[in-house]
Amino acid sequence: MKKNEIVLLALKSLILEVSLYPKPGLVDPLDSGSHDDMDYNMFLESCFALVPGFEAYFEAGFHHHGSLPELFDVIRNVGIENEKAMFRATENVNTHKGANFLYGVVIAAIAYLKTPDLKILREGIQQMTSGLVDAELASLTDYRTHGERMYRDYGFTGIRGEVEAGIPHVFEFALPILDSEDDHVLARKKALLALMQSNNDTNMVKRGGIEGLKYGKSMASSSFNDLDEHLVQMNHEFIKRNLSPGGTADLLALSIFIQMYRDHRLKDAV
Repeated sequence: MKKNEIVLLALKSLILEVSLYPKPGLVDPLDSGSHDDMDYNMFLESCFALVPGFEAYFEAGFHHHGSLPELFDVIRNVGIENEKAMFRATENVNTHKGANFLYGVVIAAIAYLKTPDLKILREGIQQMTSGLVDAELASLTDYRTHGERMYRDYGFTGIRGEVEAGIPHVFEFALPILDSEDDHVLARKKALLALMQSNNDTNMVKRGGIEGLKYGKSMASSSFNDLDEHLVQMNHEFIKRNLSPGGTADLLALSIFIQMYRDHRLKDAV
């Protein structure tokens, strides 16, 4: 697959995630969930602002001749610049910081490995980020960022642990659910709930403490008769408690991207 195909799929997946309705506590076309500093239009601006960086991630991976861990060091600088582009587009509101990190790793790995199948892609991601948690969290004595404090207080490894493990929430949790329904919108809503049940989303902890995370997981796993009604009720309760599973939304977007990447790759092979 060519660079423009990969980048357009990445952009499309981010737009599909933010366009999904209803969602609990998250921005969608009808409301801003628990966020009073962002809305749907801002998210769209942010999505498009990330595109040049996505292209740069691909170029970095495609032209890299060193090891995968060395590639991770290369794309860090790309990531910093892409994050700046996001903040310029949103007037310093964090819409896609986590997604920028996740997509950077995945897009660079796809380009480096020359459009691999999912097994090889996942192994490449693990190789690229091997030792990341030990290097950036376990060795700390001064915990400055929210993610670092989540590791200190609860042992949550966050996005670093997720990529080092090969993004299991995408490959093991969300992707099988996305593949289980012909109705893609329905599948994405079910995948979101499954991700919320499993993911220790540090955004939830930041907004509502560990009890907020537990509450979100409980609501995501509770039984319901009508999925949309359940999600609307969850949104109502999340707004009351100022909860937002933003990290989980990033994982859903990436899952949509991985599904589309796999399907386009298979079509190209026929």
